[in-house]
Amino acid sequence: MWRVQRKITSQMSLHKEIGLTVPQFGLLRMIAQEKKARVIQLADKLEVKSSAVTVMLDRLEALGLIAREPDENDRRAVIVTLTAKGQELLEEAQYRSLLLLAEHLSILKPEELRNFADYYRLLEQQER
Repeated sequence: MWRVQRKITSQMSLHKEIGLTVPQFGLLRMIAQEKKARVIQLADKLEVKSSAVTVMLDRLEALGLIAREPDENDRRAVIVTLTAKGQELLEEAQYRSLLLLAEHLSILKPEELRNFADYYRLLEQQER
């Protein structure tokens, strides 16, 4: 599974064509899911320090993809949101990712694909 994931991830250079690295794409997706994300939340989800997220956010902000503003309830906290440009780029990156995934999964027959999806769900729901 790890080799397959690495193979697919390495081919996600499609994001580079539109100016995103794979980690930046992942961070944009997280921000989009949260709508108004706090830096500390993003760091927790990525399992990194806030300073590492801040560096990534600096790059995304310089590209005009995100906006940062102080949290009205906590002056120490920063709220991160996608800009319209960030939302457009994220949608394009997601579309390209789906095309790539569809290409990889196209070798499976319909029943194999259903089985794969079932097994994947089982693994995803497994708790440690």
